[in-house]
Amino acid sequence: MQRRKQVKEKLENYGYILDYLRQGNPLDKHQYHRNKPVVQLIGEDYFMLMEASPLDSKFEFQLEQRVELGSTPLKIDNLVIYEDLTTVAREELVKVLRNIILQKEEIFVKFFNTAEPLTLKLHALELLPNIGKKTLRIILEERRKQLFTSYKDIESRIGVKDVVNILEERIIKELQGGEKYYLFVYPVEEIKKVVEKPIYVGYLERLR
Repeated sequence: MQRRKQVKEKLENYGYILDYLRQGNPLDKHQYHRNKPVVQLIGEDYFMLMEASPLDSKFEFQLEQRVELGSTPLKIDNLVIYEDLTTVAREELVKVLRNIILQKEEIFVKFFNTAEPLTLKLHALELLPNIGKKTLRIILEERRKQLFTSYKDIESRIGVKDVVNILEERIIKELQGGEKYYLFVYPVEEIKKVVEKPIYVGYLERLR
């Protein structure tokens, strides 16, 4: 399968369409995508950003559509980084990530219940937006009393708003690169070129 050449260590089984450029993308850094149809999408498990070529001109791709890679008429050409996404793709990314996070509520709640320190001074939960030392203490105290059961349960017990948005912001930050620790996003080679030896923690993979 074509896509397995591009994703050597991790494999995405499903992806979500972020943009479908029927005439190609004249601004694409890959010359073969500038005047031919190209699809930008994000993987469901490792949040890999990809560009693909449609293999069937009769097959219509819709924004936010979930597709099975390997079965859908798409050839994955490249793994790309956030900066390669079109304006439309970046806008759709926010919607798609929220949808994925809502669907994976059980796994993300497990993350809140099991997340551990990364170093003596840094806890994995502190990498989430709006989670400082005070909120971290509340989370640890609350989960010792009773494990969290849902996003609403987390919000009501630790006093934060919109856990989904907090997770979404963290994933986007990891997709943008420049992070030392990657809690959820698998740092592909393009990210590794920007950050020396990024650490892939891979909580979702561990908890699946």
